[in-house]
Parts: sequence; structure tokens; C-alpha cells
Amino acid sequence: MNIEKIQEIIRKKPLFFLLVSLGYLVLVGFLKWTIHPTLDTALFISGGLLGVYFLDFAEVFFRLNPSPFRSVVFAASFVVVSLFVVTSSGSMVSSGLVLSLYLSLILWQVGEWQIHGNLTTWYRMVSGSVSMWTQKLLLAGFIVVFLMETFLFIR
Repeated sequence: MNIEKIQEIIRKKPLFFLLVSLGYLVLVGFLKWTIHPTLDTALFISGGLLGVYFLDFAEVFFRLNPSPFRSVVFAASFVVVSLFVVTSSGSMVSSGLVLSLYLSLILWQVGEWQIHGNLTTWYRMVSGSVSMWTQKLLLAGFIVVFLMETFLFIR
């Protein structure tokens, strides 16, 4: 991967996604460490910044099209991994990375919902069609678990 490809990946990230992710990282960092930032704060934010672009780099580097990361199978698996990392890892870089990745997955899903009115492409690895009600319920559950993980990290 050359420098032009890296610059393209960084430029392609929607500004809204970047601002929401940075805002989330700063807010969580403030809630966890209040006005007394430590080295852990910097490590958390560094991991989070890496997480903002991590899946984008993986898609380009491994030439993944369609992306397996934009699927309910990956999202469900990621819930388990992220919960383990946030609750069991002492690494602030890892916690920042997985929480930021999780937020990216939510933003991708919400963005697709706004554009297409459904998440059908996220369910292409699952046989048969998935009802709109089920898609909404699973997205809501995915967001609730994210908020729970964020709370567990902050406490």
C-alpha cells in the first residue's frame, strides 16, 4: 500500500463520521478521567483514532469487495470480541480501538438505513430475507450493547 492510497482512504472518510468519532472519544475520555488526563487517556484516544480508519484500511489492503465487515455476521461476532476487550483487557489502546470500530459499524448501518431505508445488504450472508422489524430490532440491540460497553469502560 503506497502513500497515495493511504491519503485516499483518509480523504474518503466522511467528515461527519470523523467528527462523531472524535467527539465520542473526547467525551468518553473526559467522563473516564474527568479533568485529569493521564497517559491512559492519550493511549485510549490513539487507539480510537486508529479504529476510525482500521476497517477502511483492511478493506483496501485485502481488496475486499463486498466487504465482509459490513455484515450482520461480522457485527454479531464483533459484539462478543469488543465486550471481551472492554471488560477484560487492561489496554487502553485496545479499548479505544474496539469502541471506535463499534461506533464505525453503527455509523455505517445508520448511514445505509438513511440512504436505502433498510439494511438488506448487511444480511446477504444470512439465507433468506430479514424483515424490516427484525432489522430495526437488531440495530437497536446493537446500539444498546455499544452504550452498555461504553458505560462499562467509563466506570
